[in-house]
Amino acid sequence: MRFPRLTLILLISALGAWCAGALYTWFADPEMKFWVAAARQKLDWVEEVRAKHGYVIGVVGGSTTTFGIDAEYIEKEHGLPVANLGLHIGMGPEACIGFGFSALSKGDTLVLSLEPAAFTEDYPEESKLGSKLALLLGRPEVVAWDNRSVRAWLMKSLFTIPPGGYHVMTMLGKVALGMPPYRYIVESLRPGGLQVTTERRDFTKNMDFALPEEVPPLSERSKQLLGNAQSVADERGINLIYILPWSYWPRETANERRTANTVLLDAIGRNVRVLREPPMGVHSELNDFADSGQHLTAEAAAARSSVL
Repeated sequence: MRFPRLTLILLISALGAWCAGALYTWFADPEMKFWVAAARQKLDWVEEVRAKHGYVIGVVGGSTTTFGIDAEYIEKEHGLPVANLGLHIGMGPEACIGFGFSALSKGDTLVLSLEPAAFTEDYPEESKLGSKLALLLGRPEVVAWDNRSVRAWLMKSLFTIPPGGYHVMTMLGKVALGMPPYRYIVESLRPGGLQVTTERRDFTKNMDFALPEEVPPLSERSKQLLGNAQSVADERGINLIYILPWSYWPRETANERRTANTVLLDAIGRNVRVLREPPMGVHSELNDFADSGQHLTAEAAAARSSVL
């Protein structure tokens, strides 16, 4: 079968663009380079504490976990083999949970600490960032843990490897303005998986602290996600539990937020076991947060970790 010359040129151009994008993602994308390095460091810590204690307590979630759980501090001060397996919620709830499952085994405990919005808002079923992380780590189980076909996922994910137009324009803008390619660096990671930053921002002016009249219900997808997680945990002999991550709320609305979080926790508790910490996911010390209302300072992360 002979293709018209123009069609052949277009096919070759498309293939060339895909290859160029794939090479960029694999070797140069600063965001993926950071998260692949972070994931590998977290996995190394899992093996270190497993060798010492014989089991692991892995905590997964978005950046509230990444910046909130100081596993090294917990191991030293409390003798518990905790591993901070947090990513960021842009990886997708499935990938955040799947990364934890990929690191743990029978007898371990997986602590879900996903942000509440992950259960009430409509996240895409599969995140491009989560798929890229799975591919670059060589761990398809990060996104294919819930009994989906690895082959089908792999064929689908091949189209997500090249960067999108938004990413390309953002990187060009950073280069033009002389900005760092990514806001975080591998050197900011501590043993155990905690991420720290010296950056401080007045983030409150961009936050909406108004509470809805009614607490949003769990989405149908999140119920299915929690059900799948419990089923997989039961199959693998892994203990599964959920805790609320900490975020900033001013004192004027703190109790209302705790009440709303209690309702949410009750709903989650119908699907998986929950752990009820006294703060109920609310922390009102503004100076304990770094560059956002979800990112604790290193000192505050140690205090939060002791509560856990």
